[in-house]
Parts: sequence; structure tokens; C-alpha cells
Amino acid sequence: MSHTLTIPAPPAPSWAAAGPVDTAAVEDCVRQLLRALGQDVDRPGLLETPARVARFWAEFLGHEPGSTGTLFEHTVQGEDCVAVGGIRTASMCEHHLLPFTVEVSVAYRPDGQVLGLSKIVRIVEQHAHTLQLQERLTAQIAEDVARLTGSQAVAVWAVGEHQCMTVRGVRAHGARTATQYLLPALAGDSLLTERLRRAAAMTGASR
Repeated sequence: MSHTLTIPAPPAPSWAAAGPVDTAAVEDCVRQLLRALGQDVDRPGLLETPARVARFWAEFLGHEPGSTGTLFEHTVQGEDCVAVGGIRTASMCEHHLLPFTVEVSVAYRPDGQVLGLSKIVRIVEQHAHTLQLQERLTAQIAEDVARLTGSQAVAVWAVGEHQCMTVRGVRAHGARTATQYLLPALAGDSLLTERLRRAAAMTGASR
């Protein structure tokens, strides 16, 4: 008989948003920014821009991914692993407040139970909808999958394109950033790490 278990979400980490977005204050800040940039905030094209920007931040930071903790019993005799790749999402660089897009691959070895496949996508979305770093995003996804599944054999890869590298600074159009996070238990197990990497590669996702 198959049993389903739902694990509650953990408390919000200290770096997460402290509360709901104050859209009125955001509108005022954007209006002041436009004026400081020498723009006429009353012209038709900019008149509603402060409100649009405020709505964006409220939607982005207030994103609700839904339940991420649905587990199913899973016991097999041999060695198995689960991989989900090609998860594309967008986040916001906390250093420059510019967007970056990432493609994420997640692989893990089940330890008596498996996480609902859609929940892996929701975990990615949950951690992407905040001011982020790609390096931290990659680690948070792995740690959440480990927490929920009880597996210590979890690996996550992410390949991103960052507007803070393409529209400013070096303006390196086409540059991509790859990050990898392996749980400590994988540090001394190159065979298992390679097995997870190959499973992730089978999804056809880029890394």
C-alpha cells in the first residue's frame, strides 16, 4: 500500500522578505527615481510606471508556490535515483536588482520515499522569488530536497544568464554561469556523484 505524507514548510529564513510589499512606498520611490534620472514622470508613457513597478515587486516577492512537501513511500532492491531537469525560472540579483534566468537540474537517491515531481519545480520557484544569488539558490534547492526526502545524496546544477553581466559592466552578451551544489555526504563518493550527474544529463537539460 502506498502512503502519502505532507511535510510542513520550514520557517522563513532571515534573508527572506520581512513582510508584504508596501506598494504605496514603492510607487513613491520609483517616482522619485525617475525624477532623479531627469525624466518627466507626468508624461503618458511614465504616468503609470510607478504603479506597474510596485505591482511587479508585490507579485514577485509575494509568489506562493503551493505545497512542496508531498512524499510517497518508495522502496526498491537495487540502486536508483530521481532526476528532474530543464526547470527554467527567473530571479533577481540582489547586488544590482537586475533579473537573471536559470535552468536547474535536481538529482537525488531516494531513501525510502520520493518527493512528488512537481514539488521539485515548486521548490525551485519558491527560492527563486526573492532577491538572490545563483550560488545560494543552487544550495537552497539542494538543502530543501534533502530536508524533505531525508536523503543525503542530493545534487543540484544551475546554468544562468545574468543581466548584471550583459547590460552593465563587461556587457558580456551570451556569457553563462554554472553552479553546482553537492550535499557533504557526496564529497567522498565520486561514483554516486557521477551516477546522479548522469541521471540529470538524461533529462536533456543543459549544465
